[in-house]
Parts: sequence; C-alpha cells; structure tokens
Amino acid sequence: MLSIASSKPKFSDQQIAAMTPQYFKRNHTAPKLTGLKIYTDKGDRIYAIEIIADRNRSSDDLSFAVSALANMGQYAKKPFKKYVVTMHYNVRGKSSDICNANARCTADYMIRKQVTYDHWYKKCITFETN
Repeated sequence: MLSIASSKPKFSDQQIAAMTPQYFKRNHTAPKLTGLKIYTDKGDRIYAIEIIADRNRSSDDLSFAVSALANMGQYAKKPFKKYVVTMHYNVRGKSSDICNANARCTADYMIRKQVTYDHWYKKCITFETN
C-alpha cells in the first residue's frame, strides 16, 4: 500500500525555484516577490525569498509568504531545514524584517495542522531586523 507522502511528485531545486513566482502570481492578495534563493548553509538546506510587504498588511504578507514556502517546500526532492522570508517595505527609513522559520515545525502548523498558531509563532519562527 502506498502512503500519500510518497505519492507526491518531488521536484528539483531548479523546478521549485521556477514554480515559486507562479504561486505568488496566482493569488491577487500575495505580496510582490522580489527575490528567491535556495542554498545550503552549514549543511542545512534553506529556501529563502524576498518580498515587498505592505506595512499595513505585513502580518498577512508574512503569513502568505511562509505558507507559500511550506506549500512549495513539501514537494522538494531533498527536504528544507529552514524557510527565510525577508520583508522589505516601501517606507523610507524602515528597515527590512527577516523571519526565520523551522521548516518541519512550519509544515506541522500550515500543512499538517498539528500545532496551533501560538505554538508556531512562539516556537518555530524568529525575527531579526536588517
């Protein structure tokens, strides 16, 4: 008997990178995607994007972006360890916010619905300002 997890198609990093902009374009409420990088740092696979966030909707923009990474990341041939969203703002003097999310924990919240938003926010993500 085949498990559902093994029946999902798996894509290369190049394919994931090519599909990501389409994911953002399909949703008219999505923030503007301005950058994308898939790389390895100290042995950890990282899927990172940059967006232009609306300061009045920054939490919605961040939620969409992290959800996009989690949704796309589940189809990667090699699993990601971390998702990174850098939010730039069209506001003079406002620095960028960077959200680092643990990939497995984020999938537990956004895809598998195994943990609550509060658990995810407190235990799975960290913020830094650039």
